Amino acid sequence: MANDKVLVLEGEMSLVLRQMNKTFYSNKEIFLQELINNASNALDKIQFESHTNKNILDDRVIRLIPHKANKTLSIIDTGIGMTKTDLAYNLGVGFYSTYLIADKVIVTSKHKDHDQYIWESQPGASFIVNNDINAQQPSRGTNITLFLKDNQLEYLEEVTIKNLVIKYCQHISHRIYLWNENTKDDWQLINIWFHNRERDSKHVAQKLMNHIPDDFVFSILSNLPLKSLKRFGCVRRSWALLFENSHFMNLLRNNFICNHQSYYDDTYLLLNLSPLYQNHYNSSLFSISGERFQNMEKLYWPSQIQEDYLEGIGILGSSSINGILCLYVKDLVYLWNPTINEFKVIPPSPFKNAPYYIYIGIKYHGFGYDCVRDDYKVVREVSFFVNSDDDVEPHDVFPLSCIWEMYSLRSNSWTILQLCDCVPTSFDDNNKFYLEGMCHWLGYAESCIQHVVSFDLINKVWITTLPPLDIPMEIYDNKHFVRRQLFLLNQSIALMSNYAETTTFYISILVEVGKKETWTLLFVFGPIPYIAFPIGTRDMGNILFQTHDGDLAWFNLNTHTVQKLGVNIHGGYSQLVVHKESLLTIARINS
Repeated sequence: MANDKVLVLEGEMSLVLRQMNKTFYSNKEIFLQELINNASNALDKIQFESHTNKNILDDRVIRLIPHKANKTLSIIDTGIGMTKTDLAYNLGVGFYSTYLIADKVIVTSKHKDHDQYIWESQPGASFIVNNDINAQQPSRGTNITLFLKDNQLEYLEEVTIKNLVIKYCQHISHRIYLWNENTKDDWQLINIWFHNRERDSKHVAQKLMNHIPDDFVFSILSNLPLKSLKRFGCVRRSWALLFENSHFMNLLRNNFICNHQSYYDDTYLLLNLSPLYQNHYNSSLFSISGERFQNMEKLYWPSQIQEDYLEGIGILGSSSINGILCLYVKDLVYLWNPTINEFKVIPPSPFKNAPYYIYIGIKYHGFGYDCVRDDYKVVREVSFFVNSDDDVEPHDVFPLSCIWEMYSLRSNSWTILQLCDCVPTSFDDNNKFYLEGMCHWLGYAESCIQHVVSFDLINKVWITTLPPLDIPMEIYDNKHFVRRQLFLLNQSIALMSNYAETTTFYISILVEVGKKETWTLLFVFGPIPYIAFPIGTRDMGNILFQTHDGDLAWFNLNTHTVQKLGVNIHGGYSQLVVHKESLLTIARINS
């Protein structure tokens, strides 16, 4: 039982169960809507990931299995599945409506990137989470089995289940099958959505809305991803106005901050510091851990990097990719897995041998993973300038002003990207990250207007998104006073803005790249007088800032409190990187 985790639902969760029984005592049937909605959300998530990961099987279904002999009802989906942490903390209020009709509940879930776990309810408002190490694990999905109370066996009847699905779940766009052991066709497709796709969607939506109270709608919608929430705005006009409702926005912010992302499981932080001492930069690397990020341990750069190169080592991006970091020093690039201390020097590109009178400037923009080709790639811009100190003959004309290059680990070579000169260029290492097959950075176009650039590593195309108008313009009418910082915040593209002379910050989330209108202003906080500028983010809404006196401090979006880290970099430079240990070898790809 070493892998067991026993948790008692005290305080708030016990109150939730009491409130659930009090609120829905006369409407116990709400449990099925809740569980099917949760299954649909899990299918939506895996459907979204399948757009960038072609290895994900497209078998998205929900199955309902009543078993009268055992007095059980099972709700099974092939969605993204739940992690151990999800089962322990993130089942959601709606899930506990199952206790209205069941004495016992067992949840078996396999997240696509994690082991399979079993959640089992216990007497006295407690439960146990076990690692299901002996199971024949599916690729992914969740199975919820309800052991019904003796006076609730009506929910095992075929007619009752069908009527509830028709009543509550006609908005579900995934197939729902019901098992019937007494018919020749064991599985019946029971949601009418697939039987008649031409049905008047407005009529269906109106019938559905009549059965859902507003407070319950708020609870459901505030837990949806922003992209799904934006789409729901077309179903009902009042839903499109939810972003103007202060109560709903508070729920949405709280869920956005507290919704644990499996991306951060088993990760720790790397802090790259370059303090300024006597006009000399000396890069140092630290790991940060602890509940309040209070533990710092000095790490060492790879021994293959000579001491002369300790000046200005940069880490490309805000996270390691499958445990691999991309380091760069001037025009040299390296791949490094700190867990196994494997190190690779990336070869120079052909433009390393430019004429003597040409000065080469390099800006690194992205490091990411191409899941289609199982390849790691680096994107950079190379600019060429004539050195005015050299005597250049008229016929010595260099044909290029700049190019974009991409390195492939699989081929161990650089290739020129067919991008035009107008791709916005980034000048700040803290404005770059990789997410879902794309490298994102905040860059300037020739017009000196900032854009969010999203470069697709698979298709080699780039998309730009203009920043939002999220700051009140009555303070200043000159847009160049606005400072912006691009972050990865809880696995969402976030842009933080403030006027240079103020410390009130505005955070907007981009729902869909290339569509400026999908920016959603989610947080406004400040002023914080001694805060200078942001550096990076961690999960649960923790943002690392540098203060005016050079200290590093955490700001918590949930509590709006500031906690200093106890580090002063004396006006130097710092980077924050999320790292996950991995035994993946670089040589496996480059072979």
